[in-house]
Amino acid sequence: MHPFRTKLHIIIVSDFAFINGGASNVAITSALALDQAGYSVSFFAAVGPVMPELLNSNIEVTCLEQYDILHDPNRLRAIVQGIWNGTAANAMDKLLTKWMGYKVIVHLHSFVKALSSSIVKVCYKHEVPIVLTLHDYFTACPNGGFYDYQQKQLCLRRGMSVSCLKTNCDVRNYKHKVWRVARNVVQLRVGGIPSSIKHFIYISELSKQILQPYLPESAKLHYVPNPIDVSPNARIEAENNQFYIFIGRLSPEKGIDTFCQVFSKLNYPAIVVGDGEGISNLKKEYPMIEFKGWLEKTAISNILGKAKALVFPTHWYETQGLVVYEALAQGIPVIVPEHCCAAEGVVHGEDGLLYNDADKFGLELAIQQLENMPVDEIKVLSETAYMRYWSKSDDVSQHVNNLIATYNDMDCD
Repeated sequence: MHPFRTKLHIIIVSDFAFINGGASNVAITSALALDQAGYSVSFFAAVGPVMPELLNSNIEVTCLEQYDILHDPNRLRAIVQGIWNGTAANAMDKLLTKWMGYKVIVHLHSFVKALSSSIVKVCYKHEVPIVLTLHDYFTACPNGGFYDYQQKQLCLRRGMSVSCLKTNCDVRNYKHKVWRVARNVVQLRVGGIPSSIKHFIYISELSKQILQPYLPESAKLHYVPNPIDVSPNARIEAENNQFYIFIGRLSPEKGIDTFCQVFSKLNYPAIVVGDGEGISNLKKEYPMIEFKGWLEKTAISNILGKAKALVFPTHWYETQGLVVYEALAQGIPVIVPEHCCAAEGVVHGEDGLLYNDADKFGLELAIQQLENMPVDEIKVLSETAYMRYWSKSDDVSQHVNNLIATYNDMDCD
């Protein structure tokens, strides 16, 4: 048994106590895995409901049962709480006081959608070390993605520069951009993100390159790829399937509009798994595409069993792209743009296809290339994807080992 297991207490922090995206998925998966490995764990979140798996574990769960910013019916409260969540700060103060005398590490996964930077200020007061997993770009960019929603393209401006502040790049309007900037100012100057944090986890080389200039010079960066929670089942015979699959949030930067436009034009069978504000309009505009909404893990696995390929048409950088690796692990070829972090896991022509997102026909040409492949060539793509993934898989147990190595390094400071 590791010597820290009886003394170390790990507090996993996430906006959500249920899985609704990559960050919450990793936060919950890692919390459960650390608990199973015998470590003392708390899970701290703002928005419920709490996943049954957390409640049925040994994990101490604190859920504030608040709204996230987007869904709070009290818009004034959402505006204020999104910048500084006093309730979250008080709850974190109580939790840290309770564990005083233990070696406590706070592992922060997400905070901008509900918790705010107020919790980091409290950790600093208690002199508790924090490690922040860089699941997004909110430490640098007010929009969180270096993406210009108005121009529908990557934003190459420096975050919080004069050019950034003057540009209306928000998904809604410039007033909302101003609020995001105000949140970032408070986050930087009052909350202490990223200045009061010394340890950061990055999950891809590209995201590291983009974010490192915004982090403190003294920052220590640890490479801990996200755990891919898939079982080593038999390979899905993608060469015998017909459907092209999209899995993710139905938002512009994720490329859902591009996906629907291309498959409507090509008239190839396509399935969309995911939810978002525009799902009703998408269903009406593209009746030939199957929209499944958000599904549980087992149902998603059943959908992937029909996949000829997973299409990941994101327009922004991403930070890893979990769904790409989940598809490769099952022998499903992937179609991914060259500019995003998920491309790091794909070898063009061997386990998937890469395309140039700047070319308006790039995705269409890649899909047609796969569609015109002989069955035996698609089978080779599928077999290569499966074998390559399992030869170097980032499973949950390896993820725990990587986390503990990071926590140990923090203890040596």
